[in-house]
Amino acid sequence: MHITASQPFRCHYRHTVPGQAPIALFIQLRARDAVAAQQIAEVALGRLVDRVEPAPFPVSTTNPAKEV
Repeated sequence: MHITASQPFRCHYRHTVPGQAPIALFIQLRARDAVAAQQIAEVALGRLVDRVEPAPFPVSTTNPAKEV
């Protein structure tokens, strides 16, 4: 198995309910690039996504090791 570097992306889409205004939603996932992120999101959601953008990298909750 080959592991590739990945980056966080947000894939935005609209959820529509008949008789109501569409709701803007997004899913956040990690993929090797924006095209791969879009393909993964569309397969997972079963619909086309409106746009894909880089997501802010989550802040680490652990303390980095420090030299003493």
